[in-house]
Amino acid sequence: MPDAAPTLRTTLYVASGSARADGPFENDDTPFAIGIMAQAPDSRLIFGADLGREGTFLDSTWRQSEAIKQGTSVNLLVGGNLLDAGPWKADAAALLGVRTASADCADSYLGYQCYADTPPSTEYEANFGALVTVSYSRMALGIRATGESTQIVAGLRF
Repeated sequence: MPDAAPTLRTTLYVASGSARADGPFENDDTPFAIGIMAQAPDSRLIFGADLGREGTFLDSTWRQSEAIKQGTSVNLLVGGNLLDAGPWKADAAALLGVRTASADCADSYLGYQCYADTPPSTEYEANFGALVTVSYSRMALGIRATGESTQIVAGLRF
């Protein structure tokens, strides 16, 4: 029988932690993220993506004036495998993406989000950081840190 082709080593993770909010106009809700990382066969390259709720989003829609809410971030991960010793693995990746910063539009008098049901003008900011995980067998633990939050990561590797 021929050998099976090597497959990606994949890690699915969730993260939660504390916000970096030190001003009166910054959101301090508990940030969280969900993501996936994969290691290419016969390579130390790590790549992936995650979706987070972190940072401050100023909402001026639905007749609000800069209501302080939590932003949404979409991020890509690129890094490498640092340790591959039997069941023990350690990975590190740079995180780069965008985060919603604000949404603004003229008020609607008919109950729409914006005047004449037009879409709001949304501004985005860069989101950057790092993700480091250590895994034993199938369990992964680590830290995800960005300019907006620091989070503990727990995941499954398969």
